[in-house]
Amino acid sequence: MHEVVRFVFPESGRREGIEADISLAVFSAECLYGRPRTRLHVSYLINNEGSRCVFRVRGEAGETALQVFIGLCGERFGEDGFEIECLAATEAER
Repeated sequence: MHEVVRFVFPESGRREGIEADISLAVFSAECLYGRPRTRLHVSYLINNEGSRCVFRVRGEAGETALQVFIGLCGERFGEDGFEIECLAATEAER
């Protein structure tokens, strides 16, 4: 399984909060799958403003981190307060 997911956040989406949520999501996956496996299964990039984020997911540890991050985004912005889009791997690198 290999998936690339783009998140678009509202103007109020501060980079620090997004980074904290990603860190918590990755840590949660590390607790279940271990740090090495999680590091192989998930990577991410946040733009400078914190309004966009791209997640690259490979395997179960990445899926877990992604699910936790989506849940945290729902709490932070509300279920309809952010956008999620699945991308082809080449689109994400633009």
